[in-house]
Amino acid sequence: MKTQYDCIVIGGGLSGLQAARSLRDQNKTVLVLEARDRFGGRTESLEVDGYWFDLGGQWMGGTHTHLRKLCDELGIKTFEQYDEGKHVLELNGKKIYYEGNISSLNTSKYSLAGLEDAIALVDKLADTIDTKAPHKHPRAHEWDHMTVQHWTTLNIKDVEAKNIIDWFVKVCLAADPSEVSFLWFLLFIKAAGNYGLLADIRGGAQERRMIGGSQQISERLAEKVGLQYCKLNSPIKSIHQDGSGCQVTNDKGVTFHSKFVIVTVPPPLAGRIEYRPLMPPERDELTQRLPMGTVIKTIAIYDEPFWRQDGYSAEALSDKGPIYICYDDSSHDDKKTAIVGFIAGGPAKEWGRKTPEERKQAVLECYARWWGPRALKPKYFLEKYWKNDEYARGCYVSYAGPGVLESCAGALRNPVGRIHWAGTETASIWIGYMEGALESGERAASEVVERLKSSTSKY
Repeated sequence: MKTQYDCIVIGGGLSGLQAARSLRDQNKTVLVLEARDRFGGRTESLEVDGYWFDLGGQWMGGTHTHLRKLCDELGIKTFEQYDEGKHVLELNGKKIYYEGNISSLNTSKYSLAGLEDAIALVDKLADTIDTKAPHKHPRAHEWDHMTVQHWTTLNIKDVEAKNIIDWFVKVCLAADPSEVSFLWFLLFIKAAGNYGLLADIRGGAQERRMIGGSQQISERLAEKVGLQYCKLNSPIKSIHQDGSGCQVTNDKGVTFHSKFVIVTVPPPLAGRIEYRPLMPPERDELTQRLPMGTVIKTIAIYDEPFWRQDGYSAEALSDKGPIYICYDDSSHDDKKTAIVGFIAGGPAKEWGRKTPEERKQAVLECYARWWGPRALKPKYFLEKYWKNDEYARGCYVSYAGPGVLESCAGALRNPVGRIHWAGTETASIWIGYMEGALESGERAASEVVERLKSSTSKY
């Protein structure tokens, strides 16, 4: 006799395992199917000399309440992101310095009053967005049919302020401002709270890190679910549904049965699954029009924190690249010292076509430009080009180009028959972050629990 689970969860990252754990807490039977040979999804931690470094998502923000609560429960300790000393701002060919949070940028060279005005305007517009229904905003058509670049060109006259907003899009969405719908940009900001919460360390999105790396969150969640209910190396080829339930088949031809399914993989990958009956046109179009961002994450590990010795924090913002933003990435006890840097957006596509050695040299030369020749000699150099990850095909998050939200946003969370959707792209808070992934998993699980309460749930 076949086993029919209450729910099968597709994806063993944060959203999938949080959904599975929530269902198990409600005494529901659940099976998690993960394509990779590991848990964690877009979090991935690598051990170097006994210390863990994150090649994927790594920060806990000051308002990340789901993540903080879960880490406390799982016994995962966190520590503050180092940001003491001078930060580098490389803008329009000049290298200048600032201290404190990015959102309060001020320097002796630039008053950046125009930036303050630009941020205030963006926050004001973003505050009017309903994160659960951005397409229903009175100005949805206008904002969704222009790119961020178009909007900044029309509305931000201060050149430095415009450059920083454009930079902000690149480093936060891993896409160029010419690619991103202005409505999506406002949605992204509103889901986080405001511009400052996204940009900042102190009180913001980059406030804390996990001792031992972030991938362990998923590993410990899988243990809570029960490893016997979590199958690795199980890419999904098809999901069929009818009046009696769902049939989920992996790439080895093994079929599993359930009453409901929660799909948590990124939208472009969800679109590659074969569905029967077919997805509604709106849902199918959505998965075709939400590309993944493009980012190369790099970590240079040194024998000593020479930047600290010279009074720098290792935080740098650049409009030149190839590193567009970087931070101190040292361990909690400072026994391993490192700098983490990001190549993002269009430049990441260009650098992705080069060799690893070419990328390494360019990154280190970037650091040497800011902090001197000692930056050229790391002990280790790590990188991950997320476009080459078979089960992510990009990072940090999917984004919408012009016209997508107005025509397809309703399909982002709406169940299709017995199939529900989760993943950080579907979150109503902190889209693109671990916090959003957790919130989306809890939301999808609660949807399924409500339907399971009724013995007459119909396809």
